[in-house]
Amino acid sequence: MQFYITILQYILAIVGLSLIVLVHELGHFAMAKSSGIHVEEFFIGFGPRLFKFKDRRGTAYGINAIPVGGYNKLLGMDRNESIPPDLKDKSFHSKPFYKKLLVVIGGVGFNVVFAVILMGVYLSMGILAPTSTIDYIQPESPAETGSFEVGDEVVALNGQKIESWDDFSNLTKKYPAEEVTYTVIRDGEKIDLKVRLDEVEGQGFLGISPRYIEEKLGFFEIVKESFKLTWDISVTYVKLFGMLFTGKIPLSEARPVSPVGLVSIFQQSASMGIQNFIFFIALVSLIMGFGNLIPVFPLDGGNIILIIIETIRKKPVPAKVMEILNFTGIAILVFLLLIGLVFDIINPFDIRNM
Repeated sequence: MQFYITILQYILAIVGLSLIVLVHELGHFAMAKSSGIHVEEFFIGFGPRLFKFKDRRGTAYGINAIPVGGYNKLLGMDRNESIPPDLKDKSFHSKPFYKKLLVVIGGVGFNVVFAVILMGVYLSMGILAPTSTIDYIQPESPAETGSFEVGDEVVALNGQKIESWDDFSNLTKKYPAEEVTYTVIRDGEKIDLKVRLDEVEGQGFLGISPRYIEEKLGFFEIVKESFKLTWDISVTYVKLFGMLFTGKIPLSEARPVSPVGLVSIFQQSASMGIQNFIFFIALVSLIMGFGNLIPVFPLDGGNIILIIIETIRKKPVPAKVMEILNFTGIAILVFLLLIGLVFDIINPFDIRNM
């Protein structure tokens, strides 16, 4: 039975990864259509074509034999292609700067929107919220020496009311290495406990962990928290990326992940429940979206740099330079994928231990 469950998890993993890629390509597609750029093809998957059809505008749609991800083909993106005279004004490079920019960043934009929607679905399923009730006491901590017990509900600190874990945490941090008095409810009675807090990184520390309860959010709260959670993750990702390039995070702690590793990580998240799986798809959608902004060809970031340079120069970048940039970019990406594949084989990620 477990074998079939694992197979199902891997199928879900492939579907999840494909959805992220497909949403990204759909972003380019939608922006191209709205900008008056002719989309020659929009296909789901890769490999041999199973079937296709054309709409009245000449765009071919279809499904390939391996239905993983998808791709667009926009008229004029390939500098060497021959463009029919009647479609000259519908080619990518015939459009003004802002329309080309919209098309290029459309994929990232759709990845972000997709993440926000999935965050909303994730939150609508209920979240585990920390309370001010103690669920764990760290050995040899002030909480242990101060006679705190698991199940105590902390309701005040030095007479200041505590109604949530955030209240407890914020107030406790204000008294590093100071003697304070907590009021707790134990077996229905209020008890005052005096304790001298430790100092950790300049902040007060008691040494407890909270009990969690499942909490359902209202519609407007879900919408608000979806945007907030997406924003917080995005900011953290940008900060971590900056720390990597400034040397604050050693390269030994940062490693690329190959598609094999990604599918494995997706499978692990699926094994942790559908809610965690949905959250992980949202997370990877953000990471892959922003990762596409790295200024390397053929990623979106490389194309953004290109259209900026060409707008300033008012003429195309020479074909020879483009060949070098494309070759270099692809070589870098292939190298990173190979490194990631090696790591995924000899030292695969285990998100349950992260």
